[in-house]
Amino acid sequence: MVFVAPVSTHESAGGVLLYYEFYLDVYFLENLVMNYALLRITNRFLGCSATHLRSSVSAVLSSGAAVVCMILLYRFSMISTILVSVAANTLMVRFGCKIKDGKRLIRGMCLFYVGIACMGMLFSILRRMTGTSGVRAFLLTAITAFCCISLGSWIYDRLKSTQQRICDVTLHQGERKICVKGLYDTGNMLWDTTLQSYVSVIGITPVRKLLSEEVAGELEQFCQNNICEKPELLIKLKPHYIPYKCVGYEKSLLPAIVLDDMCLEQDGVRKVITHPVIAVDKTYSSSLRSYQMILNPNLIDS
Repeated sequence: MVFVAPVSTHESAGGVLLYYEFYLDVYFLENLVMNYALLRITNRFLGCSATHLRSSVSAVLSSGAAVVCMILLYRFSMISTILVSVAANTLMVRFGCKIKDGKRLIRGMCLFYVGIACMGMLFSILRRMTGTSGVRAFLLTAITAFCCISLGSWIYDRLKSTQQRICDVTLHQGERKICVKGLYDTGNMLWDTTLQSYVSVIGITPVRKLLSEEVAGELEQFCQNNICEKPELLIKLKPHYIPYKCVGYEKSLLPAIVLDDMCLEQDGVRKVITHPVIAVDKTYSSSLRSYQMILNPNLIDS
């Protein structure tokens, strides 16, 4: 479907009337694919519950409205066209993502327009790189955008899943305390058969901050399987060993201590665990991690 619009220009002697052709079916298809993709991205990032059918219907109606606006509003000013376009996109995001509150709608519109800008840049880059235009360039952009969206959604889900398993941990020993980030790790199934308790793991460096220099030195000797010079300093920590086995390694012993208490906080929920058993791994390093402690997942329901 071709839409012919007149454009008037003026030369020195008189006016010349020019025309340009606009393919409405291609315009509708491009808007439909782009609107649907952006609605699904916005829906995912905002955590909305809109279905694929709802997003599809909203994308179709918005794309149809864009075609109608192109036919009816091309004679009007650019400001009028922009206002109508913003209103149509707002309604599309509102219903296409099933948004009910104003703050989330504002965030959704920001995400939507950022997505439009990114898709536009992607279309321009691919068109210059491949030398294609028209439907071929659009199809190439749509396929590439789909791959980017899928990859971005996968990365977002992984990051969100990891973030949901991270909580704030406060460890207390005597009058001292430290605050670290803890990760609920389903692979940590350590169980202290002596004290009948779930075991979490932390490096030696954070633990030293809970202890005096002398006690920390004795604990480090214990963790290295050396004979302590003043073992009586470790009585309150109840040091002992826990058998464990990692994938690819033989069974070994992991030094463990008992602290006064451990406080877990996540999403406004606070849980205090008295006398938690903490395994001290001298090889554990958290310098490149977003957490400093590996929590036993059973602590959630304990």
